[in-house]
Amino acid sequence: MSPVKRWVFSGIGILILLYLVSAFYVVDVTEYAVVTRFGNPVAIHTDPGIRFDPWRLFESITRIDARLLVLDVSPSEYLTEDKKNVVAGGYALWQVDDPLKFLQRVYSRAGAESRIKDVLSSEIGAALGSVPFSSLVSVDTARVRLDEVVKSIFDASSERILRDYGVRLEDFHLKRLAFPSQNKESVFQRMRAERQRIAKRYRSEGEEEATKVRAEADRESSEILAKAHREAEEIRGEGEAEAARIYGDAVRKDPDFYRFLRTLESYEKIVDGNMTLVIPSDSELMELLMNGPGKGR
Repeated sequence: MSPVKRWVFSGIGILILLYLVSAFYVVDVTEYAVVTRFGNPVAIHTDPGIRFDPWRLFESITRIDARLLVLDVSPSEYLTEDKKNVVAGGYALWQVDDPLKFLQRVYSRAGAESRIKDVLSSEIGAALGSVPFSSLVSVDTARVRLDEVVKSIFDASSERILRDYGVRLEDFHLKRLAFPSQNKESVFQRMRAERQRIAKRYRSEGEEEATKVRAEADRESSEILAKAHREAEEIRGEGEAEAARIYGDAVRKDPDFYRFLRTLESYEKIVDGNMTLVIPSDSELMELLMNGPGKGR
């Protein structure tokens, strides 16, 4: 074989080798690959691995990030249902769901995030505009509907974003809910007034309960005192009756001695230390003093 032919065959072999090498390409685990031929999509690869394509020289590959991505939604000012201005911002987690639609509608991550922000901002405004301010911030937790608002934003936005851009919204949360600087003071005043109203209600309820407790304690105290007084009177009556019985028994046993004691008691009451008493010899007292009780004259 002549040298010219040898060079020709060598060149052809090298070209074939280069062609075969270029026909292989790798799809990484972190990406999707969309293969287009003359601008028309011919293959979409969502699974990682090595691919062989004999038409590789006539095709181009667009690689799309398949990872879960974080999008920061900058704070913006919105209007609530009762015309209160609030500043809200949040973050979203998103991922490409339909690589072809993503490529055709937004093309890149920057384009996708721009569209997602527009949708989220629109839905945040619609959701906040459908509820009063007290449903977002209140000292009464039963009135707060912030979780419902966030869920409505997520549901409405995820449906639009998936339908229009081939992107799946995995999660959304509000990370900031504040007030414009010019409204903060009036908001704080309303919050203070609300807390004072609640504190006043609690104090009123406490005083009412304290009055009930005091009234109940007074009633119980009166009942206890009345019962104690009644029992004391009963015991005193029983004691006096017992004393009268004992006294009567004593009198019945020795009536003369009883009469003698009573006579002494009567004289003790009417005679003092400066009195001179003249007692007739035939008087009962003289008889008692001379002969003692129980002896006749």
